[in-house]
Amino acid sequence: MAAYKDLIGQKITKVTSNPGEPKTGQMWYNSTDGKLRGLGILQAWSSSSPLGRDAGEFSGGAGTQTAAMVSGGVYPEVNTTNEYNGTGWSTSGNMNTAGFYRGLGGTQTAGFCFGNQVASPDIPTGVSETYDGSSWTSISTIPQVHSQSASFGSTTAGVCSSGRINQYDAATTVTNEWDGSSWSTGGAYPQDTRGMACTSTSPATTGLAFGGQRGGSPSPGLVTNNQSYDGSTWTAQTAIPTATAFGAGSGTSTSALLIAGNAPSATTNCFKYDGSSWTAIPSLATGRRTLSGLGSTTAALATAGSNSSGNDTQLTEEYNESTNAITSAAFASGGNLNTSRDQAVVTGTQTAGLAGPGEAPGGYNSDVEEYNGTSWSEQNNTSLSRYNYGGGGTQTATWIAGGQTSPGLTTGTEEYDGTNWSTGGALPVAKRGNYGNGSQTAGLNFGGTIPPPTIGDTTEEYDGSSWTSGGTLNTARRSGQGVGSQTAALAISGNVLPSGYTKVSESYNGSSWTAGPSSVNENEVFAAFGDSYTSAIRAGGGGAARTASSEQYNGTIFVTGPNLGTSRSGLSGAGTTTTGLVAGGNTGSITNATEEFTGETTAANIADFTTS
Repeated sequence: MAAYKDLIGQKITKVTSNPGEPKTGQMWYNSTDGKLRGLGILQAWSSSSPLGRDAGEFSGGAGTQTAAMVSGGVYPEVNTTNEYNGTGWSTSGNMNTAGFYRGLGGTQTAGFCFGNQVASPDIPTGVSETYDGSSWTSISTIPQVHSQSASFGSTTAGVCSSGRINQYDAATTVTNEWDGSSWSTGGAYPQDTRGMACTSTSPATTGLAFGGQRGGSPSPGLVTNNQSYDGSTWTAQTAIPTATAFGAGSGTSTSALLIAGNAPSATTNCFKYDGSSWTAIPSLATGRRTLSGLGSTTAALATAGSNSSGNDTQLTEEYNESTNAITSAAFASGGNLNTSRDQAVVTGTQTAGLAGPGEAPGGYNSDVEEYNGTSWSEQNNTSLSRYNYGGGGTQTATWIAGGQTSPGLTTGTEEYDGTNWSTGGALPVAKRGNYGNGSQTAGLNFGGTIPPPTIGDTTEEYDGSSWTSGGTLNTARRSGQGVGSQTAALAISGNVLPSGYTKVSESYNGSSWTAGPSSVNENEVFAAFGDSYTSAIRAGGGGAARTASSEQYNGTIFVTGPNLGTSRSGLSGAGTTTTGLVAGGNTGSITNATEEFTGETTAANIADFTTS
C-alpha cells in the first residue's frame, strides 16, 4: 500500500489552525483541537435559478450541469427552448413543432428530439428534430410513433425505445435507432413500458433505462425494471429500489442517477447506480414527477416537472459530489421599512442603503430612511413629495430627479449629503418613469414619460450642479432601471407603449447608446442593482402580472436568477451582485418589505478523520 506522502507529495502537517485554502487530498493535524482533518466528499442538492419561460411539466432535457437545454412541455403544449449555463436559464430558438413528453438527448449544441405528444387530440406523434445550439431542424418522422420513451445517445447515433403509442396509454417494445440520416430498428425492449427514466450522457447507442409504468389503461402498475442497451440488445440489470415512473435520469450505463418521479405519488427520493447496485443519495428539496434530468452522477441537474399537488414547477436543483459545500444565491428577508412605499429610489449598499420618497398608502410623500444592514431609520425628508423618478449615488451622496408630484411632472433635482437635502440643477424637461444611475457628481438620467405625455428617448448627464444633453436612446422607454456609471451604463427593459414592453437592453459609453441582449422576460417597475454595467441583477416588477422572478446579467447574456420571497412591482434596489438590497413595492397593496440578496458561495468541506 502506498504511503500518504507518495500519493500526495507531502507529509501530514501539524498546524494550529486549518489552512485557508486546503487542496483536494490534503490532510493535516490540528494541534489546537487535537484532530486529524482533511477535505471530505459532500453529496448534496442545492437550489438554482428557476426556468423562466413556458416550461414545466413534461418537458425534456439534455446536456451537462453547466451547458444544458430544456425544450417543450406543459399544457397547452409549447415549442420553447431554454438553455442553462451553470447559473441560470436563457431563451433560445423555438422548436418547429410544439409538444411534450419528448425524447430529448444529446448536448446543448447538438441535441435531438425523438417523438412527441400533443394535447388535442391526446396522442403521440412521430415528429423528430435536431438542435445545433440555436435552431431546430426537422428530420424524418420516427417509424414507431411514441412518446414517454427512453432516449439517449447523440445526433448521429441515437436511441428511442418503448413508450406510449396511443391515447389509451398502450405502450410498445419497439426500439428505433437514428444514424444521423435515417432510422433503423434495434433490439426490442423487454416489456411494453412508458415513463421510464434513462441515462443522459451515454456514448453512442449504449444506455440505461429504468423504472416506468406498464402500458394500458388502467395500467398494470409501476415497475422496478432496469435494462441496459449495448447497441443491439437490452439486458436486465439490478432493479431500482422502489417502483418509480416519470422520474429523471442522468449519467451513463454504468454510473447513473434516478431522480424523483412517481412512487406512486411525486417523490423526493434519489438513488445512485454504480454498475451493479443502487444506493440512496440525498433527496431533492421538492418532490416532483415528469421532470427533466441530465448531467453526470457527480454533477447533475433536475428541473421543471410537477409537484405533489399536480402543479407545474419551474424549480431547478443541482446535485454535486465534491469537497466544496455550495450555498446557493438567494434573497432573504431584511428589516422592514418604517413607511411603506412604491416606486421610490434606493441607493447605496446592502449595509448602507438609502430609500427616497415614494407612493405611500396615503399618497406620495417626502419620507427618507437609511439602512444599516439590519434596520431602517428615519432621516430628514426631501423638500418635494414625489414617486416614479430617477436617482443614483451612495447613502451619503445621493441625487434624485424628475418624477410625479402634485399637480404634475417635475424637473426638480435634490441632493443628499448624509444629513440634509439641497436643491440641485433642474432637468431640461419634466419627466416621470425615468431611469437613473451613476454618482452625485457624475449622474445619468434617461428615458421616461414627458409631456404631452410621450415616452422619451433623451439622456441627461449631471456634473453635480447642472444637467446637459447626452446621447439618444435607440428605443424610447420608461419605468425600467439603469445600472453602472455615467460613461458605462446599462438600460434594462421597460415600457414602450403603445406597443407594450421591451426586452432589449442598451449600453451607454458616455456619448451614445448601443442595442444589447434581450432580457428573459419583458418587465417594468422592477429593482436593479449591480457591480457595473456588465454585472447586474433585475428583480421583481410588473408586466402582465407582478413577479418574484429575477435575472442576472454577465455582460453578454441575461439568465434567470433566484426568486424573491414575495412577488411585487414598484420595488427598488441597490448594492452589488454578491450583496444586494431591494425594498418597498406593491404586492397588491403598498409594502414595507425588504429583502437582501447574497450571491452563491462555496467553501471547503473540512471533515474530521479517525482511525476506526
